[in-house]
Amino acid sequence: MNTITKYSILPYQVQIKKDDQHSHQYYIPTLLFNETKYHSFIKMLKTKILQKNGELDTTLMKLSQLMSYLRRIIDEQLTQNQFKMNIKTEYLREWLIYKILGLEQLMCLLIDDNIQEIYLDKPNSPLYIDHTDYGRCLTNIILTSTDLQKFVSRLCLEKDTFINHSNPSLKAEIETRTFHIRATVDISPLAADGFSMNVRKLRRKIWTLPELIANNTLTIEAASYLLFLLKRRNNFTFIGEPGSGKTTLANAIDLLTAPQWRKISIEEVIESVDQKHFNRFQTRFLVTPFEKKSGQLTKSEEIIKLLHRSPDWVFLGEIQTAEHSNALFEALSAGLVGIQTCHGRSIELMISRWIQQHKISPICILSLDLLIQVSIGFDNWQINRRVSRIAEIANSEQEKNPINQTDTEINIIDIFQYDYHENKLVKCLDLYKTPLVNRIRSYENLSLKKFNLELEQIQKILQYLVENQIYDLSNTLRYLSSILYNKLLTEQKKECVLSK
Repeated sequence: MNTITKYSILPYQVQIKKDDQHSHQYYIPTLLFNETKYHSFIKMLKTKILQKNGELDTTLMKLSQLMSYLRRIIDEQLTQNQFKMNIKTEYLREWLIYKILGLEQLMCLLIDDNIQEIYLDKPNSPLYIDHTDYGRCLTNIILTSTDLQKFVSRLCLEKDTFINHSNPSLKAEIETRTFHIRATVDISPLAADGFSMNVRKLRRKIWTLPELIANNTLTIEAASYLLFLLKRRNNFTFIGEPGSGKTTLANAIDLLTAPQWRKISIEEVIESVDQKHFNRFQTRFLVTPFEKKSGQLTKSEEIIKLLHRSPDWVFLGEIQTAEHSNALFEALSAGLVGIQTCHGRSIELMISRWIQQHKISPICILSLDLLIQVSIGFDNWQINRRVSRIAEIANSEQEKNPINQTDTEINIIDIFQYDYHENKLVKCLDLYKTPLVNRIRSYENLSLKKFNLELEQIQKILQYLVENQIYDLSNTLRYLSSILYNKLLTEQKKECVLSK
């Protein structure tokens, strides 16, 4: 096998290798010290921990709390055993924590931010992963039944639930200071081979719009148009397959809303970004997942209740069921706007699903405003996530991609579409003449000159951020808010913004 690259995720070194004969890629972590040297120390640590009275006797700890507790105990023992406290000792301590918890086989995969997802199809088979830079890779890690049981037990404790023959599926989230995951586990009789697992890594560092542009998810021109419409509170619906990056892009857009807006999110799993540190007015509601039939706090009911909570912007997360869809369109028809995501392979298929399966009246589809289709594909083993289409719903007098339903004709107008010959997202229409901009022009004094100036200023700021690799959230908000939510800047003021 040929080594493609190697890098350190202390206390591991990771090698990415390629087997040209079978066209497989491998992710191979190696511990940078000899663990056999510490067997007796680990045994002593376990004895000390079991002998200690206090927190462990009376409290059911979350993993993050348990890790902090173990960190204190291990530091005490390292000091007593005259270990010199330095960077190497700190990494040894972290490894000891995972070792004591029975999670050391997963440690490198959990703490490596380059890993996006971890998969196990069946017992006694190697884990495989999705890597940010190298796509799908096999690993040399095979978890024992004991390893799996310890991990599942931790998930159950984290969520205060159980998994058994009668309840063979488990979804749980774990957040610590070194990783944040959402895990799905299935066992027999649902899992035909006895066990399967999918662990999604939730990036601790938030993806911002400039970073997604640099990552070729979308172009500066398309991003500028989205921000122009965001400023004017148009509704955004992100449609795509699982894992295509819908929520990532939705969050990057949602972070750039006006600071004075009152924002409310309603989610079954919290995927929106906590914005309290950025002086945003934000309330987040966590409702019962739709698969739990006995839940009291249903998403559909809480969406309807939004009408009495006076939001300026709503983040609804994933719209899955017919009940969700009916609640969504009732809210949109009542004037609420915001962001939602939906699973679907195309805009047309999603609209057909709403109308045919969820029994949404075709006239309600007109309230969607903006539809962003996000796609996932493979180039050899590399995973590509990109915006493949940005479209708007037009009234019946405009003709393009019609879907005829009873007396209502729904016209989907493509604004941007991915060109696979040019390998980029290209503009399909004069932006000043799109359905949404035409609607904005009916109530706003928006001349062509003013429109072009605003788009140009947004593009220049985005270009500056991308070229200078300014991806952190604080600076992204500072630069873009200056453009979006202040009066149009003069050239002199704009230079001041860029020079700060």
